[in-house]
Amino acid sequence: MRRNTELRAWVANGYYDMITPFFDAEITFARYGIPQERVAMTYYQAGHMMYLHEPALDAIAADLRAFYAGQLEDRQPD
Repeated sequence: MRRNTELRAWVANGYYDMITPFFDAEITFARYGIPQERVAMTYYQAGHMMYLHEPALDAIAADLRAFYAGQLEDRQPD
């Protein structure tokens, strides 16, 4: 992201993910000086495999479309 100033990242987090807790992604992106304005973090009422929870799958699909369109809003956890 330092070399490609147009690069954006989207991080999808599950609240109940016991393998890769969502706060670890936040810490990792903050720790390495990644420009936070180019990182969108979203949170879902699901675990590690969010796509298995149908409401989360619908939300992720909508967010993916929004990310590709450059319209994804960063959402803080509830």
